[in-house]
Amino acid sequence: MNFNKLTTLLLALVWSISVNAQQERKSFEAVRTNEKITIDGVMDEDVWCQAPLVTDFIQNSPNPGMPSSKKTEVRMLYDDEAIYIVAQLYDKKEDVFNLLTNRDNIGNSDYFGVSFDPYNAGLNGVGIFVTVAGVQYDTRYSNGGNESIWRNDSGWNAVWLSSVKISDEYWTVEMKIPYAVLRFSSQDVQNWGINFMRQNTSLNESSYWSPIDPEISGYLNQAGVVKNIKNIKPPTRLFLYPYVSTVVNRATGVGTSNPRLNGGMDIKYGINDAFTLDMTLIPDFSGVRSDRQVLNLSPFEVKFDENRAFFTEGVELFNKAGLFYSRRIGGTFGHRSRALNNNESVIYSPDAAQLINASKITGRTNKGLGIGFFNAITKPTYLEVENIDTGEKTQVEADPLTNFNVIVLDQNLKNNSSVTLTNTNVTRAKKGDDANVTAFNFSLNDANRNWRASGFFGYSNVASYSDDIKSTKGGIKYNIGINKNRGQFQYGINRNVESDTYDINDLGFLRQSNQIEHGANFSFNQFSPVGAFNNYRIRLNANHEQLYEPQEFSSWRYSINANGQLKNFWSLSAEFNQSPGTSNDFFESRVAGYVFKKPSYHSGRININTDSRKQVRVSGNLRYGRRPDWDQTDISSNLSARIRIGERSEISHNLEISRQNNERGYARRLYDSGTGDLESVIFGRREVRNFTNTLNGSYIFTNRMGLTLRVRHYWSRVDYKEFYELTEDDELIATNYTGIDSGERVDNRNYNAFNIDMEYNWQFAPGSEIKAIWKRSIGTNDYDTQLRFFDNFNNTFGAPNVDSITIRMVYFIDYLNIKNIFTKG
Repeated sequence: MNFNKLTTLLLALVWSISVNAQQERKSFEAVRTNEKITIDGVMDEDVWCQAPLVTDFIQNSPNPGMPSSKKTEVRMLYDDEAIYIVAQLYDKKEDVFNLLTNRDNIGNSDYFGVSFDPYNAGLNGVGIFVTVAGVQYDTRYSNGGNESIWRNDSGWNAVWLSSVKISDEYWTVEMKIPYAVLRFSSQDVQNWGINFMRQNTSLNESSYWSPIDPEISGYLNQAGVVKNIKNIKPPTRLFLYPYVSTVVNRATGVGTSNPRLNGGMDIKYGINDAFTLDMTLIPDFSGVRSDRQVLNLSPFEVKFDENRAFFTEGVELFNKAGLFYSRRIGGTFGHRSRALNNNESVIYSPDAAQLINASKITGRTNKGLGIGFFNAITKPTYLEVENIDTGEKTQVEADPLTNFNVIVLDQNLKNNSSVTLTNTNVTRAKKGDDANVTAFNFSLNDANRNWRASGFFGYSNVASYSDDIKSTKGGIKYNIGINKNRGQFQYGINRNVESDTYDINDLGFLRQSNQIEHGANFSFNQFSPVGAFNNYRIRLNANHEQLYEPQEFSSWRYSINANGQLKNFWSLSAEFNQSPGTSNDFFESRVAGYVFKKPSYHSGRININTDSRKQVRVSGNLRYGRRPDWDQTDISSNLSARIRIGERSEISHNLEISRQNNERGYARRLYDSGTGDLESVIFGRREVRNFTNTLNGSYIFTNRMGLTLRVRHYWSRVDYKEFYELTEDDELIATNYTGIDSGERVDNRNYNAFNIDMEYNWQFAPGSEIKAIWKRSIGTNDYDTQLRFFDNFNNTFGAPNVDSITIRMVYFIDYLNIKNIFTKG
């Protein structure tokens, strides 16, 4: 046998061993107990000695595959009511990061966690974590936890018990996780996917009982197994969350309103062992965090975060196809019941529609079929319209009674693969616009999780009425991608097509359709320490875009990005982007047929973050972009600092500054005063400055009580220097338009948004809490762009403002507890 054949044989043998090792999952036997376990952080019950000792944790970072630097010992028991876990995490008391935070905020504390995958499919599960300070965090995973163990359904708050004790040489965590927290089958004998993890902050080390290989995509699919859980039954899951709240508003020039008392209830009901019904009756969202308002110069809608708890919890299944943007529910669409007359003007327009109720049903069968059903109904909204001639005021219906509906079928397949069918539907009364979108998407992995093929096909249909005549608009979208997701070298290609009539924005979010995009990516990943780095990645991307109809070139661009973590746990990144040649912007003009041509553009960015373990952490980035043909320069920077004050308090400040010189963009359209026909589309050469100043602070009294504060000032200034007319031949030419009316530049903008959000939160019992929230909002929008910062800030602070104070109490009621009380009685 020659050397080459021997080498090939040895490589094949090594590969075979590695694959088999990957397929051999760690496991331990489940042990049932009849002894009462007291959750006090002390492992003093004798039955704990009967549970298998789970140890030998393996690092995920900074040294993947190496044994954990500190010993961790875990034991698990179960009974008819719950899972019990105790963990001893060895470390000297003085080395443990014991920092208080609010619930669902891990911060920089040491912590221990467990993840459950009761159907053992590697796709969906639950994560339960507790810090050394006793702060709880819980989340639900979808898609295998692919993105991150933290970037899943962290809006979900389960009710479970935990306790922590700190000794000189170790700290102990004890947990009781009721079966009501989990969804599992009714089989007599079950094997669950399970993993335990530990974060040692002093060493910046994360480790797992079942190793998590960073070269393999996914988290749940690399879990171990707890075997032979016998004769447990899903409990009756009926939870009631009645609430009562009072709201007081005060506005400049209006005064203080009378306190408004609200009441309602959220209900969670386990329909069977796998499916849960969630309902909110008479919801109240008065205390949600303020949106991060911005001055929008683009032709596209701004997407805001969802801050309402009902719409952030348990919606991962509805979001899987990217068709569900919950902010649509309660928004206004302006579907007026009649056209306004020439002598009528709108003097009041509502910014929200009241939600009557909302409900969702979610779950997964024993065969891995996930089913989701969502429904919400909003009340009609009304414009207040004034007759200019007579002064008479009337109401015009803007949005009729509206029903929002989502149905999802999601089937788990082998190798952590899945296929999903999603349908969204919006139905409006009184012949308002109706919309329906149906989509099929899939994610298929090979047996070794080296390759993934993914795809999407969607069809949208919007029906509208004009003079009782119904018209429909249908559109399609599809994309397909193939990616190598494992190993140091990863790469992929994708194609995305959206027709010009594809529209999902009645319940989804799409900034623009009418495009065909091709993309390719290649990356080199160093997962283990080498040289000065703990890890690093270099990534190349290239994208080509064109219109779907007509099929005309839009742009192409490429980028290179490098990021990594140094041995001192600082992180660095750098990026270069270029759009060579002329690109065609078909949307900036806001008028079909007018194309805005942009010369070549390039930009670079660097970013630095210091060690997060330190009392003071600083992060900063600097970006520079240039379009030489216009002498356009874009400069932006971001500097943030976080300071910990003892173990209870933290203050952070973030400053973002950007400046665009000689940038060109849309200003306005001019119409013939007689015929109303479009005369010209006006663009301008402008200077755009943005300034965002955000201060965050917190003081945590206990692991169940804290005070948080966020103050944000956003200032955007747009100063036009010169105007042009965009012709139908796609040229910018000189124009007589000056942008001056009555001595003022009417296109300039000086926009301010100032918000204060302060919240006191006390979790006085498991699942029950009291919140006191103060919000202040100030907004200004004028044309004086000559103001300096402090003059502008003083003007903003003295502008009319709105205050809102909300006090809200939610009480958690578990049907089983009530039943037990009456049974014992």
